[in-house]
Amino acid sequence: MAGTATATVTSKKGRGLIRVDVDVVCVAGAVSATPIGSFFGRLIGIIFDPVAGAGATMNSTADVLLTDTASGAPIISDLAIGAAARLYRPTQVVATNAGVAITAATTAPNVNRDIFLAGPVSLAIANATTTDTARITLLVQEAN
Repeated sequence: MAGTATATVTSKKGRGLIRVDVDVVCVAGAVSATPIGSFFGRLIGIIFDPVAGAGATMNSTADVLLTDTASGAPIISDLAIGAAARLYRPTQVVATNAGVAITAATTAPNVNRDIFLAGPVSLAIANATTTDTARITLLVQEAN
């Protein structure tokens, strides 16, 4: 049996910035893909706090996968949560119409684009150790 992911959404009235805190508790070093809510807007930040919770600190080898719940398509794949807290702004490499990633070059130096969410999102953890816990926070800027 895999662990749990419990999401808490915080936002002001109306639209704007939404903070989604997901407390994860691993069982046998994993958490199966768990829906954490529906979001509509730009993903502007991810915060990893590998020491949150009452269990062991999340192992630096732990992998986080954020997916579209309906299709299972990957949104973010972070292959090392790390042993220390961190914050970053996720981006994705732009692709051609055929789905091939465009490589940065002198004629195309900026190939990274913002990530937009449009519906239900799931979170999964793999390659952790037995009872690791952590908090993963998503910051979503909803469209007006």
